[in-house]
Amino acid sequence: MATRRPTQRKTAAERRPATNLRVVNSQVPKITVHPEDLQDFNESVNWCIFGNSGVGKTVLAAFAPNNHILSTEKGIVAAKRVGATAKLLRAPSWPYVEASLDWADKNLTPDDWLTVDSSSKMQELLIRWWLEVQHEENESRDLDIPQLQDHQKWQRMFLRFIQRIIDAPYNSIFIATSMHKEDPEGESIVLPNIVGKDYTIANNYCAEMDIVSCLRVEKRKNLDDPRRAIITNDTFPPYFGKDRYRALPPWEVIEDGEFDIIQDMITDIMSIPPDVRKAAKAETSETRARA
Repeated sequence: MATRRPTQRKTAAERRPATNLRVVNSQVPKITVHPEDLQDFNESVNWCIFGNSGVGKTVLAAFAPNNHILSTEKGIVAAKRVGATAKLLRAPSWPYVEASLDWADKNLTPDDWLTVDSSSKMQELLIRWWLEVQHEENESRDLDIPQLQDHQKWQRMFLRFIQRIIDAPYNSIFIATSMHKEDPEGESIVLPNIVGKDYTIANNYCAEMDIVSCLRVEKRKNLDDPRRAIITNDTFPPYFGKDRYRALPPWEVIEDGEFDIIQDMITDIMSIPPDVRKAAKAETSETRARA
């Protein structure tokens, strides 16, 4: 009687989804350097727009020129309804995020914008994927609850993901929800909702951005009153904000339906010469290094 051959199971490494967040060869790769003309240099712009759910972040960002939206959010349908013509890169899971960035690196130019909607949700997709990988290697590992050693790995992987987009030649807009915290003096502070080490990871995230803007809806006495949004591009307690280039006003009112105002804002940002933008980034980096 013939014996049945046991089915060979794939290893965890063979089942693991393709990703750029993997261990690389320890050998330093050989790099070829090509000098560039200074006049051809173009410093990309990285902008975070954060606020509570429903204030209009996605709709505002969707009207950026030459825009591709890397989206985890169903709220993207709101941008479609008001006539946005951006291209959509769907990201239902972390491997889709990585694959979309591979595509963006190959196809987007310094004239293009990539909108990451939302970076808050993508942080959640990353930890889900990481726990799935750990579960495949050890079935006793919980699919929902990270262990202590997972947190540092997850946070560093996420910051590396952000840095990859920051370093890309194309421009980027990061969408995030709001997070309410208290600073060491007990004062309220509202930041992008990037979790980790109280709000240390959120601070690191903000430090990488050229511009951080908070979008919120103005209070109304009656529902029949016109809806107006306010975008602040500077810190106005408790709301965090910054503009390395000083290209935007400290605050601006966005009337209901005035979605294309972001095109004027981007025009103001890009009117700053590339060498001036680069100098502003370098000055901020040196300040952080001395702190």
